[in-house]
Amino acid sequence: MNTLDRYLAREVGTYFVGALAVVVLALLIGALYEVLAPLLAKGADPWVVSQYLAYRVPEAVVRGLPLAFLFALLLVLSRMGEESELKAMLAGGISKVRVLAPLLIVGAGLFLLGFLAAESLVPRSLQQGQSMLRQAVLDKPRALLQPGTRLTDAYGRIVYIGQVDNAGIGQIRVITAEETLVAEHGRFEAGSLVLSKGMRTTYGGAKPRTVAQFEQATVPLVELSLEAPGGLFSLTVAELRSRIEQYRKQGLPYYAEATALYRKWAEPAAVFSFAIFAVGLAFFQLGQTRSLGMVGVVVLTFVYYATWSVARIMGEQGVLPPFLAAWGPNLLYALAGLGLLRLGRR
Repeated sequence: MNTLDRYLAREVGTYFVGALAVVVLALLIGALYEVLAPLLAKGADPWVVSQYLAYRVPEAVVRGLPLAFLFALLLVLSRMGEESELKAMLAGGISKVRVLAPLLIVGAGLFLLGFLAAESLVPRSLQQGQSMLRQAVLDKPRALLQPGTRLTDAYGRIVYIGQVDNAGIGQIRVITAEETLVAEHGRFEAGSLVLSKGMRTTYGGAKPRTVAQFEQATVPLVELSLEAPGGLFSLTVAELRSRIEQYRKQGLPYYAEATALYRKWAEPAAVFSFAIFAVGLAFFQLGQTRSLGMVGVVVLTFVYYATWSVARIMGEQGVLPPFLAAWGPNLLYALAGLGLLRLGRR
């Protein structure tokens, strides 16, 4: 690395650390408001909830890496434009691509860090947090369950709960590649989920082989793992692919799982789009009378987060193809950056 590379890396790194702390705090506050506050209101143990929030920190850090990088890039390059440093670089024969190169290298490091953490540290941390909720689920199911919740039982089977109300839980499915159990009602009892008045269907390949009704069935929950809202992030790439294949065989929708799979790569890869966009915008603004400023930096960072959130929801609901929902926001910023690089001062 030459002097220019070290200078850019140092400047961006300084702002990046502070931005990451702010973004992580904001994401944790969002998790507290959207997920944990309702649990507290329903009677969940505050100590268990606070510990679960602590286990969400690695997830917030991984998701905050790209946003903090975008914030730091916009702030540093905007300042360099205001102080005519970018003009001096152009006058000295340093091209825009030369300025972009070290930022892409820094982005590559963040991409590897984010992806590897999302495949190792984050799943372990979230699963440890989920394990703390096991007993709470058994003691107070209404506090920690909601319609659409997915659990995993002692045999690794997926348990889908479609109804949660004052009367208990219902519309339950226990799913494997070989069989499904469907029950209208269920209750937690002695570490197990007891199903009432249901139907068991076994499969030979993709076709049903046997169908039988039952009055009662017991699903052991010794190794119960609660998947809270947004819990797909706790699965690795291999686990997501396995679940998608299982759902495909059973004819169940897997939009959310496919979107989460593509996002495993797209979220950390956003750093490359941000580097292109930030450099393009900085050189484009050299001919402008007004700089981006702190407000502009915050707005552009928020625009990406809002676009990412909307695309994720649309992908999980099947409105957008999962690939487009995951990669669309990145492509928008990358294309905008390439356009600005072409239009900006040479």
